Amino acid sequence: MILINALGIQDSGGIRVLEKLLKECTIDSDNKYIIICNNNVNIQILFAKYVKNKTIIFEIIENNGFLYRLYYENIIFKKIVFEKKVKLIYNFSGTTQLLLATPQLLKIQNLLFYTKKIDSVYKEQGKLLLWIKEIALKRIIFNFMSNNSLYLEIQSSHVKKNMSDFITVDNKTFFIKSDINVEREEFLIPVKYNFRYKIKFLYIVGPHFEYTHKNFQDFTNVMLEINKLSIDFEINVTLSKEELEYSPLWEKSLNCKTNFLGYISDKKEMNKLFCNNTILISTSIIETLGLHVIEAIKKGVIPIAPSEEYSYSVYGENIITYDLFSTKSLFNSILSIINNKIDYKNNILMLQNDLINSEKNKYRSIVDIFQKVIDVQK
Repeated sequence: MILINALGIQDSGGIRVLEKLLKECTIDSDNKYIIICNNNVNIQILFAKYVKNKTIIFEIIENNGFLYRLYYENIIFKKIVFEKKVKLIYNFSGTTQLLLATPQLLKIQNLLFYTKKIDSVYKEQGKLLLWIKEIALKRIIFNFMSNNSLYLEIQSSHVKKNMSDFITVDNKTFFIKSDINVEREEFLIPVKYNFRYKIKFLYIVGPHFEYTHKNFQDFTNVMLEINKLSIDFEINVTLSKEELEYSPLWEKSLNCKTNFLGYISDKKEMNKLFCNNTILISTSIIETLGLHVIEAIKKGVIPIAPSEEYSYSVYGENIITYDLFSTKSLFNSILSIINNKIDYKNNILMLQNDLINSEKNKYRSIVDIFQKVIDVQK
């Protein structure tokens, strides 16, 4: 039995990666899996899909706060490990169990606590108290957990490099695992662009859009600049009007240009957003992967991302970028596309090829990594 700790997973990005993980586990004929997770709508959807699968057992608990989770992971897990004869704990949600001797594999999904870039942004914006609350205190906890983990799973090489600024990595084994399906049929031909017609700016984000690392202000600022020109455009954003209405990061004058889509759970509805004349804009200061950009590349849509190390590490050298916190830089990147200074079709095809080659050099199945960790213990 292998225990998968998915406590705390609830947003769309985490759920998608978790579902891919479960698909990989179902083909493992040597092990059974128990999934420990919190009760939420997305988990219930997954449960309904896998409830009849004999390989996977769900243990769904209510989210009763951090202290209860700490108790559950260290005390209740110990009981589960003993009763189920668990030989490996896979900490999918980024925590570890300090009281258990059972081998553990830690998945790093969040780089917020392992990047100096975030520290400098909070400092420059004068958000010292917010930095202590959102970053510094949590960093102490996560660094402690990572330092006590021998086996870590990451999604890209830049993650290890960022972590090395905060913890010792020489004594650890890192597994770079692909969380992206890169079969050729997953990649669509580039959508059509004709900028004499309406341009569709797409911004995909969840209700945490006001967090500093999402850097939503860059998007709003550049849309205000675009609005000053005689350009026919619309904004498609995966937030509700109510979510943005009172946010200091949004400008109400853009409401008339905006389709407030809210959270989209239906895959078909999401796919409709990657249509002709669409430009996806990502403004995140840091990402471990950036599934929204990857999805744009796979669907044949032009993405723009920050000119940061993670962008080149994950998306490749051909990604169109801009300088963070520079409205002018983002504005110029958009204009270079609109003014046909970029061969968009060739650019998208190169991005797709880069992504395929990069992901195929990573571990393709989590089951292979599980077996490697288990074998080391023998």
